[in-house]
Amino acid sequence: MLYTKAMSAQPSKAKDPHVTRSYTWCFRDQDVLVTSAQQLTQLLLRQRGVTTEQEAVFFTPSYEHSLHDPVLLCGMEVAVARIDYALSAGQRMAIYGDYDIDGITATALLCDVLHQLGAQVEPYIPDRFEEGYGLNIEALRKLKESGVDLVISVDCGITAASEVAQARDFGLDLIVTDHHTVPEVTPDAAIACINPRLPDDTYPYKDLAGVGVAFKLASALARAHPDTVKPGHEKWLMDLVALGTVCDVVPLVGENRALVQFGLTVLRKSPRMGIKALAEVSGSELKSVTAGDLGFRLGPRLNAAGRLEHASKALELLMTTDTTRAKELADMLNTLNRERQDDTLRVFAEAMSQAKQYPDDDILVLSDPRWSHGIVGLVASRVSEATHKPTIILQELSGKTKGSARSVGAFNIIEAITASGELLERFGGHAFAAGLTLKTSNIAQFRTRINQYAHKHVQDLGGDKELTISCRVAPDLLSLDTYLRLCGLEPFGNGNSQPVFVTQLTLTRLRPVGSDLKHFQMTFLAEKTEVGAIAFGAAGRWPWLKLGTEVEVAYRLGNNLWQGVDRLQLEVADLRPLASGH
Repeated sequence: MLYTKAMSAQPSKAKDPHVTRSYTWCFRDQDVLVTSAQQLTQLLLRQRGVTTEQEAVFFTPSYEHSLHDPVLLCGMEVAVARIDYALSAGQRMAIYGDYDIDGITATALLCDVLHQLGAQVEPYIPDRFEEGYGLNIEALRKLKESGVDLVISVDCGITAASEVAQARDFGLDLIVTDHHTVPEVTPDAAIACINPRLPDDTYPYKDLAGVGVAFKLASALARAHPDTVKPGHEKWLMDLVALGTVCDVVPLVGENRALVQFGLTVLRKSPRMGIKALAEVSGSELKSVTAGDLGFRLGPRLNAAGRLEHASKALELLMTTDTTRAKELADMLNTLNRERQDDTLRVFAEAMSQAKQYPDDDILVLSDPRWSHGIVGLVASRVSEATHKPTIILQELSGKTKGSARSVGAFNIIEAITASGELLERFGGHAFAAGLTLKTSNIAQFRTRINQYAHKHVQDLGGDKELTISCRVAPDLLSLDTYLRLCGLEPFGNGNSQPVFVTQLTLTRLRPVGSDLKHFQMTFLAEKTEVGAIAFGAAGRWPWLKLGTEVEVAYRLGNNLWQGVDRLQLEVADLRPLASGH
């Protein structure tokens, strides 16, 4: 596959820290000019490694053949047997989740199926600020004291060997379901440990989200109780699977792609009260909901509860069947999300300013006691995006510091953190995102150590910030029909990114929009037709841009629904003047 680089226009000097620099353009097929929708579809399938024989499954996955048997997961049959015993003995159970969307959706999903089985089950979501991530021994002790005999963890627990062992000592059984990177020491004291990443696990697909693993347990339970749970009922839980999978940014390929496709179908047909209310306050149209809507509209509002207050409000929204309560909760989360946005912008500006103190660091380790660890992950994402460096953002607390890490390129951030594990009290996560806790006095040493590690793995950090472009597209292909044809490639996300195209166009209109005027609304002339466009966060990026300028536009195809009418809209990623010679 041809993959070539071309230099972008000279980036403008940013007026504020929220303006990202221009890209180096990387074409997957540099010399191809696509002139038909069919040619475009075939090219995109080829770039994704989809053969002609695989096309039917790619576009229309089969529930029976695209999803793997849950009992292939190690520990699944033991877990089902222990839950069956709890059901027959009338034992109380608790689902111990995490405070992000993956954990919340997994908690709601297992509570749903266990309630159908007649279980005495209650959800437990830890407080981000008081208890932190993962299994907390005091919380487990309180659950045991309240009469709980069995705890099922979701989206956490694989790093909690000590806590699981202590819980067993005071008579509490645990089933661990997780999907995070497996440490050297695993929770062997658990009744069962279900994680497709376990060394001895032969499950065919390793990239399930936490809610995906929980869904596998729910499916196995439903299969074991056909008289109680109607065959196929677990399919109606897949709206939660789609929501958690997309928002946890796991790869949307293979089984995850099928799970999200099925989940989007459920969301369009039979949305939960809470999700319907949340869609209304976020301006999302559920009858045509996309993975992008989950990741950028519904997801941030659900996450806002756990970032600023307690995630129990988000969990209640997903589980409520009361229309009035759903509306109250949706409005509450919408308000919290606005507060979260304001806090994130403020901390991001402060973090970017602090980053100037470490110009030679390959990994940025930034900290401040005023930065709430409820939003440090969001800030780390923004800083890594702006600087193209792996970034760790920390809130300094009394004696301890908590934070989140985000990576770039092929750099494995959890391996880098693990290499300095003796300086940390707790840590866990993925190759691209992680959380950690350390003594405040260890921050400087940790910064030095992790940058020493990065220096040895500098080849994984990548070069300049790159924009991957699928191909060049002829102007007369810019139509709503082309956009609708490409919708078959959805859901877009990690591993199946929304394609970026380049077309030569002429700028005919340009005006700043948005409450802070940081976005550009544009119109381009494509042959004899005008096409609308939006460039988010683009103020100050292209000072050379003038009306009548011929430009190469790098864009994603989008849909602008206005007053009931669908119109094609280009979502501009970057521009460069045609005079640059490309």
